[in-house]
Amino acid sequence: MSTSQDETQNNELNEQNVTENTVAQFDDVADMDDVADFGDDEVSVEEELQEDQDFSNHSKSELLAEISKLVNNSDVVKAERISKKIKEYFDPIREEEEAAAKAEFLEKNGDVEGFEYQDADVKTFNDAFYAVKNARRQHFEQMQKMREDNLKKKRSIINQVKELIETTDDKGVMNKIKELQKEWKATGAVPQQFADEIYKTYGALLDRFYDQMSIEFELKELDRQHNLKAKKALIERAEKLLEVENISEAVVSLNSLHEEFRNIGPVPKEEKDTIWNSFKEISDKIYDKKRKHAEEFKKVLDENMKLKQALCLKVEPFSTFNTDRIKEWNEETKRLLAVQKEWEEIGPVPREVANGINKQFWANFKQFFANKNKFFEVLEAQRAENLEKKKVLVAKAEEIKDSSDWNATADALIALQKEWKSIGPVPEKFRDSVYAEFKAACDTFFERKRNKRNEENKEYAENLNKKEEIILELTKLTEDKTAFDQALLSEKAEAFFAIGFVPRKEKDAIVDKFVASVEAYVESAADLDEKGKLQVLAGVFNQIPAGGKRFRNQEQNIRTKIKTHEDDIALWQNNLAFFSNSKTADKLLAEYNEKIEASKVELKKLKEQLKIIQSMDN
Repeated sequence: MSTSQDETQNNELNEQNVTENTVAQFDDVADMDDVADFGDDEVSVEEELQEDQDFSNHSKSELLAEISKLVNNSDVVKAERISKKIKEYFDPIREEEEAAAKAEFLEKNGDVEGFEYQDADVKTFNDAFYAVKNARRQHFEQMQKMREDNLKKKRSIINQVKELIETTDDKGVMNKIKELQKEWKATGAVPQQFADEIYKTYGALLDRFYDQMSIEFELKELDRQHNLKAKKALIERAEKLLEVENISEAVVSLNSLHEEFRNIGPVPKEEKDTIWNSFKEISDKIYDKKRKHAEEFKKVLDENMKLKQALCLKVEPFSTFNTDRIKEWNEETKRLLAVQKEWEEIGPVPREVANGINKQFWANFKQFFANKNKFFEVLEAQRAENLEKKKVLVAKAEEIKDSSDWNATADALIALQKEWKSIGPVPEKFRDSVYAEFKAACDTFFERKRNKRNEENKEYAENLNKKEEIILELTKLTEDKTAFDQALLSEKAEAFFAIGFVPRKEKDAIVDKFVASVEAYVESAADLDEKGKLQVLAGVFNQIPAGGKRFRNQEQNIRTKIKTHEDDIALWQNNLAFFSNSKTADKLLAEYNEKIEASKVELKKLKEQLKIIQSMDN
């Protein structure tokens, strides 16, 4: 192999190595696990995609809409990377809703047996997520198949070049080699593990071919000038990438340009360093821009990490929270959900700590709800016991609801109601039904009792009217000054007391009213002396319940009146001695003497009445 041929081969390999080394500087920034295998110069853009599109404040429906956009997207690598990020925010929402649904199911049904969480949105999301994932997998399977096909094609080209080198017939061979070169350039990338070998073999064979065919240097130089022009065009395209705002897309495009640059072939020796340095300078600027972007993004990730670490500490006490009050559980739940909202508003954290910090936060979060579920399980057991107790009370109420022992049954049911109130709550799904049964039994009895009382009240009201009529009759006899008829009075008294019960509140008043009407009627009897009147009254009083007491009360009233008159007479007589010194003595003496005489007359009358009553008692 000639010196010129050696230089040509070495130049191509050096250009390739420089490109690979430049791209390798950024391998520490990218996550190569999530990048398609396009060669050493492929760079991951996952972190930039996380920064470029923030899903932390998206709702469930918005996340579903975002991932749906990725289905059938031609950029399957980017689509899958974004779908993973969306899923990081979608899963906690789904877990929270599932936990809430489970807690609600437990509260309504008493246990979690039979619980099944179904959500059409979750299924739609998962279908979209795996559609994107499968599209990426299929894409790379196709790419791998394409690269393997390309390897076969390029090996075939190499074999054809070998045949051209070995042939002695040089007619049209240059056109054939040019066609093979065009075919080589048109053929895409090959599997990475074969790339270096096949490029070196191809370059070496081309050198052999040019040496063996003794192609003049001018022809070679013409070809290199053509390559120079092509590489300058690539440099112009690379310069435009400096204006692209999305640095990740710029890097991907630059990697493609590096692939084209490597496949173009050598340029004139004097231009080799200049053209490569120009291309490398632009590449370095883009990579520097990416590096700075990555550094700034790293700061944001670190700050988010600190914020989330603080929330991890904040959520720890919730995992050991315990109380026997539902209200306190609900209040603590609100506080925990507020912390969760803070968490969701914070952006992504460095990948190396993401799993650990998420696990720490959500472990405490889930532990709180696990403890809460245990509390409600115990509560449900207590409520089930309370249900059995209340069922016993329902049975007791059912047993006596048709009783006609009104007072005793009413007391028994009231006692059952008090006992009912002392028993705690029952499972939610039985609360209304068991209470309805108990209330129905109580209402049945008390409705019957009310109906009975209403009937009695109606009868009592009618009795009251009848007694009022008798009183009116006696009052009219008195007002008309009709001749006193003792037999009629006895008849009216007998009729009055023969009438049944009246309303309780009117019981004493109607009797007092009747006695007053009787006393007025008897008092109007001109043909009866005091003794006769008292005897008539005594006969009436004997018909009154506790009438003897009323008569004795009348005797006591007379005694009280006698005492009052005696005291007044003594006082007035004592005061007469003081009037002699008064200028109006005569007038005052006359007035007091008149009072004394009137009081003595009334006193005499009262004493006669008292003697009559005493004689009647004997």
